[in-house]
Amino acid sequence: MNALENYLASVAPGMDIVAGCAGMSEDDLRAHGATEHTARELILLKEAYCGNTKFTGRRRRAMEGARRNGHSIVALSIIEKYARKMPTLFDAWLLREQLCTTNASTGDLEKLAKSKLPAKKKRVKPGVRIIRRKNAPWTLAIDARSSLIADLHAALKESGKEPLEAVEQTFFGGGTAVRTTVMTNVLVNLDDYVRIINGDGEEIQLQMTNGATLTGTEYLERALKERGLITLISPFEGAVNLYRTERFANAKQRLMAAAENPICPWPRCSKPADECQIHHLEPWLHGGLTNIGNLSTACAYHNGVNDDDPNAPPLRGHLVRRNGTIRWEPPD
Repeated sequence: MNALENYLASVAPGMDIVAGCAGMSEDDLRAHGATEHTARELILLKEAYCGNTKFTGRRRRAMEGARRNGHSIVALSIIEKYARKMPTLFDAWLLREQLCTTNASTGDLEKLAKSKLPAKKKRVKPGVRIIRRKNAPWTLAIDARSSLIADLHAALKESGKEPLEAVEQTFFGGGTAVRTTVMTNVLVNLDDYVRIINGDGEEIQLQMTNGATLTGTEYLERALKERGLITLISPFEGAVNLYRTERFANAKQRLMAAAENPICPWPRCSKPADECQIHHLEPWLHGGLTNIGNLSTACAYHNGVNDDDPNAPPLRGHLVRRNGTIRWEPPD
């Protein structure tokens, strides 16, 4: 036999190799020529199949099965890797016995081992989360200790109102909380604005820069003229330019960019403009100007992955202005 055949033949009787390690240490194995990695693997297997355990019956059946099925040292190492991930010693020996007595290839043994692992419990961090959906209700989720959630739920039930109505009344009915000031840096077409003022605003949906929408009627009810800003979008573009004097957009430019794109314009992104950054369509480092025609909102992630360098290989695509509208163009 050549060297390869000798090697393959030597690793085939895996359980016999493990039994031969009884009474040896990692240093002993390295002294016999084993690499550091191999010595460590053999010691782990030796501790499992030659060490002390109260599951002697399962160990015996596992060893007999491994010999009968001719599991190699590689297969035994894979079995041990997953056995050590089991939550209890009982579960670990149950898995060793099942896999060792299974006549299968190394790859199939690993697939079976993965299927036996318990599902990882997702760690929930206490806090309040908001889930935004396009053209659908949003979700406000609270993760907290069980007693607090139970108390909140009981308070809603005792109010005698529908849960959603009770929540709204709790937040805004007692004066303890104030509705957000509606910065209506929103797209309001002039024709729509006239209809709203004339009382026909119920059918009109306006986009706010915090990502939410409201009807024209709600727009008037919340007294925007007292607390917010109104950006009317006409066919004419107002010039608010800083050219090369400043890199960062000023407050007025930020408001106008948010009015044009109330959410991040990358596909399937719903990050509202209030939580976005201001992006240069033609990068500042490559001569781009800080004027409203070269600016767009973009969330921090997409602003970072946007293909800014025109000389670099395209990877993720980039934002451009086409026919007056900000669009995402995929990489070539």
